[in-house]
Amino acid sequence: MNNGTASILIVEDSPINRKILKHLLEKEGYHIRTADHGQEALALLHEAIPDLIVLDIIMPGMDGLELCRLLKQQEATRDTPVIFISSLDDTVDKLNGFAAGGVDYITKPFHPSEVLARIDTHLKLCRLQRQLEEKNRLLEVEKQKSEALLLNVLPARVARELMEKGSCAPQCFPEVTVCFVDLVQFTAAAATLDPEILIGELNILFTAFDRIAEANQCERMKTIGDAYLCVCGIPEGNPNHTQAMADTALAMRDYLAERNRTAALQWQVRIGMHSGPVVGGIVGTKKYLYDIFGDTVNFAARLEELSVPMCINVSDEVHRRLRKTFVFSAPRHVDMKGKGLQSTYFLVGRQQN
Repeated sequence: MNNGTASILIVEDSPINRKILKHLLEKEGYHIRTADHGQEALALLHEAIPDLIVLDIIMPGMDGLELCRLLKQQEATRDTPVIFISSLDDTVDKLNGFAAGGVDYITKPFHPSEVLARIDTHLKLCRLQRQLEEKNRLLEVEKQKSEALLLNVLPARVARELMEKGSCAPQCFPEVTVCFVDLVQFTAAAATLDPEILIGELNILFTAFDRIAEANQCERMKTIGDAYLCVCGIPEGNPNHTQAMADTALAMRDYLAERNRTAALQWQVRIGMHSGPVVGGIVGTKKYLYDIFGDTVNFAARLEELSVPMCINVSDEVHRRLRKTFVFSAPRHVDMKGKGLQSTYFLVGRQQN
């Protein structure tokens, strides 16, 4: 905003003062409109909002104080600076002008240089205020982008705690279910497929897995290449975490089976699932990653490795929790690395009522 672009509305019932002010300000390059009473001023304001208003107090009908109070009640004109110019020179008159919302008060007869100096000052202040508001708006946009990014890479409660406190303390979760999903023969496919096609396929599959997990109140922790790790019971507890994760694993398997009927590229998965305690916390200080640790995570990873394509390999603990509501295969006795002989089961589906 400068003299060549700033617009000023003069509201003055005296034709002589109105003409003097108009000539003075136009000479400085301001765009000037004039009104000789309050109602005319309101009509002009309806057409366009000026950058500043020079307002007389004593006018027929609506006086300047009443007009100013009205303008400060309306959102469109609330922030438009109003400079009173009046023959009323008592302190109480000036206080009334400021109380009505005026930013300055000039007494008549006025000195041209004083009028120009005060108008220039308030236009500069107004310009700085608008620049500050724009910077604050841009900062708010960036803040929202940062918050949205955190919500995309971290669980919602963890992201909120990080934004509010600047840190997130590690936590022990005694009751969760962990699920590992791994694409079969992905390494071989990666060596032959075009990179764009490969990444596109991963994006489609993992987006579908995210949608399924979210629908069952499960949380994707991370992906590592073609491996997908999700959990239920973190960071918000869920008394039905094992059942919810079982429904998620079955839905992922069924989604792929249905997709393979028509998709050009066929994919299969191995899935492993185990329930127990884990520790969750943020790793890193520059690049945040919320991760989970503990024997339960390792056990689920081993179960995935010992699974077969399009099967959900679960621990004896998962079987014990779900055997009344889900269908399982006969137990398999396998030698698990670091665990010795273990009984595992393939989760087949839900029992039919």
